[in-house]
Amino acid sequence: MKKTARVWIGTLALAATLASGAASAAEAQWQPVDKGEARTDISTFERGVDGSDVKAFRGVTEVQAPIVSVMAVMADASACEQWLYQCKAMELRDNHRAYFRFKGIWPAKDRDALVQTKVTQDKSSKAVTLASHAVEGEPEHEDVVRVAALRDQFVLTPLDDGWTRIEFQTFIDPGGNVTGIANTISKNAPKETLQGLRKLATAAPYKDATLDDAMVRYDSVKEMDLPQSHQR
Repeated sequence: MKKTARVWIGTLALAATLASGAASAAEAQWQPVDKGEARTDISTFERGVDGSDVKAFRGVTEVQAPIVSVMAVMADASACEQWLYQCKAMELRDNHRAYFRFKGIWPAKDRDALVQTKVTQDKSSKAVTLASHAVEGEPEHEDVVRVAALRDQFVLTPLDDGWTRIEFQTFIDPGGNVTGIANTISKNAPKETLQGLRKLATAAPYKDATLDDAMVRYDSVKEMDLPQSHQR
C-alpha cells in the first residue's frame, strides 16, 4: 500500500474516533433518572443547562405505531391535554407555529408560549426530528405568564416492524422565582408526555391516521421518505 493511501486511511480512522468520542461525551452529559427494562418502558435522563437553575430532561421509549400515527396525535390541537404534560390548550397559528397554554402548579400562574417547530429528516435512518422553541409574536394574555425559555425536541425513528422509537428532550424555564416547581415539571414531563403519546398513537382514530392527518400541522412531511410500514 502506498504511503499516501496509508496516511489517508489513518486520517479517516482518527476522524471517526474523534467523532465517536464527541458523541459519547455529549451522551455522557445526560444522567439517568429512571431506566426502563421492557421495550415500551420509558427511560429518563437529566442534565444541567449553562446559565440556568432549571435542568433539561430527556425520555426514550418505543411505541407500537407508525410515525404518521405519532405525528397525527401531535398535529391535533384538540388532543393536547391528553398527552402533552400540563398542556391546557393548543391553538395552531400556521404550519410552523402553535400557541400553547400550560397549567400552573400552585402557587404559580398558568404559563404560555408561541412555539415554532422545524421538521427535518435524516436521509440514512429516516428519523424525523421535530425541533421547537419559543418565539416572539404572540400578544400578552391576561392572567398568564409568558415562559422565559422553551426548547423541545422529538426524534421519531422508524423501526422495521412498524414500531417507532421516540426520543423527547425538553427544557422549559417558566420564568419567575419557581425553580423548584420548574424542575419538578421538567422531570415529570418526559415520562407523562411519552405515556400519553403512546396511548393515543395506538388507539382510534390515530392508529389509522394518514399523511394528511400529520400535514395539518407539519406540511413538510409530504416531502419525506418514510418506510412503507410507516405511512398510509
